[in-house]
Amino acid sequence: MTRDDGHGKSPVRERRRRNGVWIAPSATDFSCLCEHCLELARGEGGSFLAAVRAASVRGRLPTDTDVGFIHCAAGHELVVRRVDRPSTLTRPDARQLQLT
Repeated sequence: MTRDDGHGKSPVRERRRRNGVWIAPSATDFSCLCEHCLELARGEGGSFLAAVRAASVRGRLPTDTDVGFIHCAAGHELVVRRVDRPSTLTRPDARQLQLT
């Protein structure tokens, strides 16, 4: 089964996958990329720069709000969640970027 999401036909299961963004407790403004738009652009074979421009989303979440919703230009919904910084790994992995 397929549906038309503004970029052509895509599987219905794509609609069920969440586009999520996590922001710091003190952040109010944010910018991110719509994962659905990036995935569609990858399939179309366009330039990376064009894909990033099309997938770019900016928004604002008041500090007293923990969860919000925003839509990209193509209409995909992104869920914005306010979260504390995750605790450090119990077993650090040398392949991961270490923040201090």
